[in-house]
Amino acid sequence: MNIIETVRGILESFPKIAEVVGEVHIDFADPSPTSYGLSSVGDTLLHEDVLGNQFRQHTFMLYSTFSSINDYERLANSSVLLELSLWLKDQTGAQVTSLNGVGELTRLTAENGMLIAVPEENLADGVQYQLQIIAEYLINAQ
Repeated sequence: MNIIETVRGILESFPKIAEVVGEVHIDFADPSPTSYGLSSVGDTLLHEDVLGNQFRQHTFMLYSTFSSINDYERLANSSVLLELSLWLKDQTGAQVTSLNGVGELTRLTAENGMLIAVPEENLADGVQYQLQIIAEYLINAQ
């Protein structure tokens, strides 16, 4: 699996994902509550060693739409994103493939989780949060 598929699979295995949604969409989140969307922002070659092994970084934005009618729901929304951030840091070692070879996920971090939009301008219809995810991975030379 490429880095996008790998990170999507990891997100879908988060133990509390079923409390929020059962599927992670690519590039968008539905406007209705209980939706996640994983958007690829870009991939960077950090460095390449003399053997041709590539150390790469891929940045994602995870968009999530939650119900937010009151402070209790908004606290629960922020709490699940915090728990997801903490859980992601332990999710390394997954296999990653690319055109340049096969390797593994070496580091996964999440930060900057915040409320970014009230799409329908009504808290009862759901609000959208974003979480930046950074995946570092090594691709071994073939």
